[in-house]
Amino acid sequence: MFEKYVKFILLAPCVLYLLAMAIFPLAYDLYLSTQHIELTAGPGSTFIGLGNFIAISQDARFWATLRNTVVFVVCAVGLELIVGFSLALILNRDMRGQRLFRVLFLLPMMSTPVAVGYMFRMIFNEQWGPMTHFLTLVGIPIGTVRFLDGPTIALFTIVLIDTWEWTPFMFLALLAGLQGLPADPYESAVVDGASKWQVFRYVTVPMLSPIIVAASLIRSIDAFKVFDIIYVTTAGGPGTASETVTMYAQTIGMRYLSLGYAAAIAFTLLMAVVLVATIFISRMRRERR
Repeated sequence: MFEKYVKFILLAPCVLYLLAMAIFPLAYDLYLSTQHIELTAGPGSTFIGLGNFIAISQDARFWATLRNTVVFVVCAVGLELIVGFSLALILNRDMRGQRLFRVLFLLPMMSTPVAVGYMFRMIFNEQWGPMTHFLTLVGIPIGTVRFLDGPTIALFTIVLIDTWEWTPFMFLALLAGLQGLPADPYESAVVDGASKWQVFRYVTVPMLSPIIVAASLIRSIDAFKVFDIIYVTTAGGPGTASETVTMYAQTIGMRYLSLGYAAAIAFTLLMAVVLVATIFISRMRRERR
């Protein structure tokens, strides 16, 4: 009789952990998003239903931060995929120093985002940064290119920083996928007279597409939540030029102490991420058929 319930007993700690660390915070965030909570006006809350979400739909700053977030995710994940795939193709062959290069390419991913942010903040410093020194050597005056406080370039500077740190993830996933591909389709393509580009286009990419989609999905979900690098380098500035949804939610919740509205922003971002994940997963299922 006891053996019948052993599996449930063994699974109970995992289920309780998931409830405590995932489901409960999500449910509590949904509860907060239906409340009007302004700690600056004193403790207490008022149920307003969908009031916060209606306010979000009319919030121009939220839509601006959402646009920044989407641009950041598309550009960062796209660059990481292109560079990571290129490095994986280069190192997926016998060459001297191959193991050393693989280790070196993984080092950025091992660094903490805050440390990476401070490092690039010093690199792009307008007065003393190495990038400024390099620009002066090629004849570009100091202050012409404002990497971290230029309204048109700040967001793309963060894209480059994120690409530097997380391209190793794409490289590692795609390299593992390349090394796991069967050799028979390549041999058949060569016998049929296919060129290197045709082999890559019609053999490598289709067989590797599930891994490409899965790696892109994981990075996209993580990129939607970007906060630490932006907080350290630009703090969302200048103005709101590089402010993302997570930065906006943090500002509303921690600076203005409007917890209900901040929770609604966070929940809206969650719905956007779920939508993107659903599209990616649907694509993976179609590729498998």
